Amino acid sequence: MPKPSAHRGCNDFRQTTAAVRGRWLDTPLSRRQVIAGGLGATLSVYASRAMPFARMLEAAEAQAASAPNAPVLVSVFLPGGCDLLNTFVPLGEYGAYADARKNIKVVAPPALGSTGLGVNPALTKGAGGGVAGLYEAGKIGLLPGIDYANPDLSHFHSRHFWETGLITQSDAPGWLGRWLDHHGAADNPLQGIALSSMLSPVLRSASAPVAAVSSPDDAQFWIRGTWGPAFDRALDAWRKVANHDSSRPGPAAAMRSARFAQQVATRLEPYLTVDDKDPLAPPVAYPEDNDLAKDLSHLAGLLSLPLGIRVAAVDAGYQFDTHDNQTQDLDAGLTGVSAALASFQADLEARGIADRVLTFVWSEFGRRVEANDSGGTDHGAGGIAWVQGTRALGGVLTEYPNLSALDVEGNLPVTVDFRRVYASLLEGWLGTDAGEVIPNAGAFGRVAVTR
Repeated sequence: MPKPSAHRGCNDFRQTTAAVRGRWLDTPLSRRQVIAGGLGATLSVYASRAMPFARMLEAAEAQAASAPNAPVLVSVFLPGGCDLLNTFVPLGEYGAYADARKNIKVVAPPALGSTGLGVNPALTKGAGGGVAGLYEAGKIGLLPGIDYANPDLSHFHSRHFWETGLITQSDAPGWLGRWLDHHGAADNPLQGIALSSMLSPVLRSASAPVAAVSSPDDAQFWIRGTWGPAFDRALDAWRKVANHDSSRPGPAAAMRSARFAQQVATRLEPYLTVDDKDPLAPPVAYPEDNDLAKDLSHLAGLLSLPLGIRVAAVDAGYQFDTHDNQTQDLDAGLTGVSAALASFQADLEARGIADRVLTFVWSEFGRRVEANDSGGTDHGAGGIAWVQGTRALGGVLTEYPNLSALDVEGNLPVTVDFRRVYASLLEGWLGTDAGEVIPNAGAFGRVAVTR
């Protein structure tokens, strides 16, 4: 299913999307970035200091060998503010819910086990019944009502708070980037990867190298519109540059980058798709025309390699800022997300690596209880997140907001601070001290998210 335009939604959402795309260019870490790959490659390495390029993938393999069963945390972002009430419907308060949303309510939602919640039918789409099927199999832990106290309701601010794990408008590294600063390697940028052409703010670090990578195929040398003998001559010239040295700083840097590109391309060459045969091809089917599914398929393949990946970030691509046309847009977004996540989980299990991968799905805030006059909902509080995996603690892990106890702004009450969940993931899944990453972590308590 094609995804809706990511540029719909309110001005705040569009401006935030554009700002985040540009913000990484101004960070101290990314100003020292190294683009690794040929003219067409999309492997970008972000390092705070010069790296021994020839050892990058050797370091990745060494890190993987030192801890072959190290847990991996995957962050999946639903941009725009996914609506809790129409995603998981409060059946016990269905009358009040339906009164507030006469024209956009979910009619007769299927019951989600014995939780007292109904599930949007879109979440039943995908292998094994989609996200709903994963819940029934005990592989989903729901975190309704997640947010932070006195929610800001700005896309830019709320997204920044979630990405950094800090309630501050000041510039800061991402919360998983800070974790890598404490527990990552100094010479393996693949330990933290964004499935994108640019770095996710969640992974932005102060010192640990991280990367943005899409697939082994995209790490190869290519020139748009050039093939045959002309391409062969260009590739030969590129190789000569890569194998040449210079005493002058400028040419030396260019040649070093070319050499690094050649080394990366050569090391990933065994995993290229040749004659429609992909050595990392998923053992399960993924939905077509679904960018999230494509990214997750590539991620599963990369996770199966000895690259030392510890944290990864994926943007779902669908937009959940449903100020208008909510029924259609939310249905499209949840359908795409459900089908992609279900295939990803099946893929990890088929590859035999599922027990060490936990997926955390989140959005920057929820929506207002009352529908607006445009067939949608405006920015609100009390959002939705969930953990997914064979080691996820299944069930409803936090209190569902009470529709009869709204906050002073008429929003759903916040029942769990997202930093409490972060602290729980850091300790319960990654096995490290949450206080290293989340200031005053002890004040937030913990919620069990894994088993």
